[in-house]
Amino acid sequence: MPSESSKNSDAPASAPNIVQFPTAQKSASRPNKPAPRTADDEEPLSTGALIGIGVFLVLLVVSGVWLMNTLRDMGKMQDCAMQGRRNCAPIEAPPRDR
Repeated sequence: MPSESSKNSDAPASAPNIVQFPTAQKSASRPNKPAPRTADDEEPLSTGALIGIGVFLVLLVVSGVWLMNTLRDMGKMQDCAMQGRRNCAPIEAPPRDR
């Protein structure tokens, strides 16, 4: 079995040594393979899918605003408690009817 160095010595010095990988050889033997799809071949999203994406994004923004408001209120409460104040959380008592 001849070595790789003897194979390279048979070829002229200017010719590149091209080695095909097995996957490239398989694809070359199947010419009926469909061409890969390009961005122009893709179908646009349906109206229902676009509405679903829009509703999801609106819910995501609304929940983000709600979360930020909740965290801000909790931070104010913690700052008040860390200062040693006792009236941080107002307690609402039902009105007395006498």
